[in-house]
Amino acid sequence: MKPLSQAKVTIIGLGFLMEYIFPCFRQAKGERTAAELNAVTADAGDLNGKRQRLGIPVVLDDNAGALRTLEPDCIFFAPPPSVAPGLVEDCLVPYFAELRAAGKPIPALVAFPPSPAGAYYQEKLGLDLKVVNIIPNMISRVGEEDVSSEACHLITYPARDNWTAEEKEDLGRFLAPMGRRLELTPELTLHVLSAEIATHPLTELADVAACCLTKRGIACTYREAASCLRACHQRARGYTAPGTNHCALEAISDPEARRLLERVTCAWYDGLHGYLTAQGFAPERAARLLDPLFDLYYHEAQLEDRDTILAKARKDATPGGMLELCLERYRDVVEPRLTALFSQTGEPAQEEVDEIGALMAIVTGAVVERGRGLTAVKAPAFGPRQHAVMFGVLARAVLDVFGGQAGDDLLWEAVSQYGQERGRRMALRCQADGAETDMAAYFAYGEWAATEGFEKTPLMEETYRHYHVLQCPWCTAWAEAGLAEYGQYYCRTVDRSILRGFNPALELDLPAWHSMPGGECCDFHWKDAPHTEAFDQRVAALAAKRSEGCVKDFLYHTAHLYQTMTRVARTRDAGKGRAVEARACRDFAGLCSHQELLRILAHTEDDFTKA
Repeated sequence: MKPLSQAKVTIIGLGFLMEYIFPCFRQAKGERTAAELNAVTADAGDLNGKRQRLGIPVVLDDNAGALRTLEPDCIFFAPPPSVAPGLVEDCLVPYFAELRAAGKPIPALVAFPPSPAGAYYQEKLGLDLKVVNIIPNMISRVGEEDVSSEACHLITYPARDNWTAEEKEDLGRFLAPMGRRLELTPELTLHVLSAEIATHPLTELADVAACCLTKRGIACTYREAASCLRACHQRARGYTAPGTNHCALEAISDPEARRLLERVTCAWYDGLHGYLTAQGFAPERAARLLDPLFDLYYHEAQLEDRDTILAKARKDATPGGMLELCLERYRDVVEPRLTALFSQTGEPAQEEVDEIGALMAIVTGAVVERGRGLTAVKAPAFGPRQHAVMFGVLARAVLDVFGGQAGDDLLWEAVSQYGQERGRRMALRCQADGAETDMAAYFAYGEWAATEGFEKTPLMEETYRHYHVLQCPWCTAWAEAGLAEYGQYYCRTVDRSILRGFNPALELDLPAWHSMPGGECCDFHWKDAPHTEAFDQRVAALAAKRSEGCVKDFLYHTAHLYQTMTRVARTRDAGKGRAVEARACRDFAGLCSHQELLRILAHTEDDFTKA
């Protein structure tokens, strides 16, 4: 391929990203920029603005036309990740076929979406394709200062790498004005990008600290908090930033507040560093990535006002993209815990501080999932599967950490508490509607509706309601997740506990349950539910008149289950309880997703005792 300074280039997807790196073209090409570049945009409203700002031919939505007009040596491919595969199929595949049919050389492809990876493009466009994925550094200046040496472009060549060493050096020179480069294997790219994205909210950490400390009487501004955080980071990491280094621990006068700032930034750093090394990234390489990134975002908060930083984040965050997800989950899950830390007097326990790092590692995993497209932009729906898996991983962790009998006792207590809290909520709603808490009301005021996956057989010979459940989605989920042996600890007590919380005078006999060793079905004997038409009519009448909000979704139930079980575990032994939480979170994320886990964790401070 020709050097980029001499190559003809078509930009497909001329948006904010390509405009941001456009100075690289100007520096490489100078006066030849307009003659050797053209671009396509989907933004009709700013079409003329792009032409005027950049001084190159820009067309609207005519990718094939732009390619045929210029016949580029290289394509800079920068559509949103969700659009990229469609453009490859509809535009690039036929265009490359035309070139090959005419005996013309195919252009190199510089792809900017984090996914798909290079191997996908080679599969679609030919194994001889020179392709590279680039995630450019998006902060090259802070205020009036050049900070391009502090961050890096992430560059990934596919396993079938067709680029020469000279061509790679040429690409590096092209990008150099806006940052250094870090080459990654395809397996690590999304993990490293996601960890980098998880440093963006550090500017928000400075704001939370400043607001909370000021309310406590330790007056400090956003910039002063950032200055102190930056100095704390540099001291803890032994890092010296290139260029201006105007930060100071003394920017915050209170020594206790300074210690907390250092503990929090170290916990955040350790969480991301631990995440990267767990994926196989070398510890020293992870440090070389994270040290300047932490410094860079604190530096940005020192020099830019917060409104400017927030506006830039909104501009950088592609709708439905990885940064948007990171910022959402940070605000939902991490920021409330940071607010609690900085609002309390006295030094918090180390495990409370360490939780920040653990949560940011989970956020990083969720961002990876978004990058892979494993979790949809729409929030994942919860059902019995997530509820069952959460119980299974918690039960396994409890038994492993606390040991056999102690773990068994703990699970009995935790499930009993969980069930009784559910039953009491049902009773409160029933009483608020002026209804008697009898068995008909218990059936009418249930908190979840039956879903697919149940197989139930009524037995009519008894005077009371008696049926066998031969199949249920909980047992199915436990079996599919390899957690079948732990389901018995839930089923043995949960239904009787819910009934006890609703009205302890009512009776349920449950001599067998499907998840017990050798169990074939759940054998329910509802002793206060007669086989009469009048009973059925009362259940239906109560259900028709009950207030709204009785039935809860399974995100609610799963968060309640997590909160109750971890609370009981921490009450028994704080250290072991936190170990249970850490194991269960790790295992749940692996069996479900990090994003589902974060949605649960966002609700674990809710009050589940209220109706």
